[in-house]
Amino acid sequence: MALLGLVSWGGAQSSEVPSEGDSQQAQLMKGAYLEPPFVCDALSDPQLYQDGAMSGMRQLVSGKPYWFFRTDVDLQEDFPVSAMARGELGELVEILREKDLQLVVMLQPTRGLMHADQLVQPWRGRYPLTDVRRSYLRKAELFRDLGAMVADMEPVLEKVDGGEYFFRRDHHWTPAGADVSAYQVAQVMLADPGIEQIPELMFETREGILLRKMGTMNVAVASVCGNAYSYQWVRGFNTVPKNEVDSADALFGDASEPQVALIGTSNSDTRDDRYKNYNFHGFLQQYLSRDVVNFAMTGGGAMGALQEFLYSPAYQEGQFRYLVWELPVNFDLEEPEVWREVLPAASGGCSNRSAYTTGAVTLPVSERDQRVEVLANAGERRRQTAGSGSLTLDVMFSDSAFRHFYVLAYYDDGQREKIRIRRPARLDSGRFTLRLDPPSQGANLLSVLLELEQPVTTALTVEATLCDY
Repeated sequence: MALLGLVSWGGAQSSEVPSEGDSQQAQLMKGAYLEPPFVCDALSDPQLYQDGAMSGMRQLVSGKPYWFFRTDVDLQEDFPVSAMARGELGELVEILREKDLQLVVMLQPTRGLMHADQLVQPWRGRYPLTDVRRSYLRKAELFRDLGAMVADMEPVLEKVDGGEYFFRRDHHWTPAGADVSAYQVAQVMLADPGIEQIPELMFETREGILLRKMGTMNVAVASVCGNAYSYQWVRGFNTVPKNEVDSADALFGDASEPQVALIGTSNSDTRDDRYKNYNFHGFLQQYLSRDVVNFAMTGGGAMGALQEFLYSPAYQEGQFRYLVWELPVNFDLEEPEVWREVLPAASGGCSNRSAYTTGAVTLPVSERDQRVEVLANAGERRRQTAGSGSLTLDVMFSDSAFRHFYVLAYYDDGQREKIRIRRPARLDSGRFTLRLDPPSQGANLLSVLLELEQPVTTALTVEATLCDY
């Protein structure tokens, strides 16, 4: 079954009613178990959203029948990018380009941008759709100015009868949303001459199971109000290589390695729970007619999957030519500590640089709040680091589950840096890189310590290297 991307995305795959039947059955399939209103006064209490799972739900409101929205996230009105984030993102694009790797960005619109017509008063009157759309397009243009290829989502934003891009009570896109987004990504990539250097592999998309979605917003409303809808149902899809094997070369293992990689959020992840797979990866392969390796990560935030990708042997060995980044437009990229880890990882850490010094220690079983020195630059082996600008710390942990710690760097002018590290829970790499920024260019690094913010339940080894950035 060949889908038609933008032309057909309002079709049956985004329907909430999977089959025709009598009126009562149709209403049941829409989740209309209870009579409205489906919200309660408690949802307007700011204290409800202070912490925990509800902190990301601020403020839940009902829309037209079967719809919920989060006013802070879904109805966000502006998508600014700070000077810091612009600089770091531009540097990432340049590093990738030096490795002959082109960044392709798919800025996922918000639920408000795609479904403002489902809002009711007073929120419909308050939501400045035209201004929000303009802010979205400005952010897309900023990414282009920094050197990334960006999928043109303007036709999708303007398609009034386009169907349901998002689930009605959940923050994920539907297969229809994944489909049209993959189509737009493919259009910008197929217009790039470099894509012709990647061998084609034909794919086909087939109807899959009916996906049932209770919805994160639906669950939150139920927990507070004791009142909610039931499942929403949409058609799922599966994409496979055409005829399973495209050529004799593929059959005998001689096919070339995939040269396109995908990073992103749970929208793009291929998960064990088949009800949570929206087939963006598959649609992208079909529209590109190229194999794509999926590094998308559930629960990794804006950059968890990017970190997973950059630490992968395939990236380090130069396998890829395109990196597709599915990135929700409301993700702000404003975490300096994460950029300090990402950029040296993109450059390869200390793999191809001369080391100032190295160190190796064993962290014994211990409680949190302990400190351990992992690298020293003193005594007879002391090397001058002053005047080098930023430095790269390249660390290998024997256990990838070691994720919560501080890095403390001490300098011979009495100053220090202390950087808090929170690595994504699903990041499956024991490698860790960090850019050190000496407070004074005339200072030499003396020592690097780790301060534990999680207990060490099994002894692990830590190997550290210091080199120029």
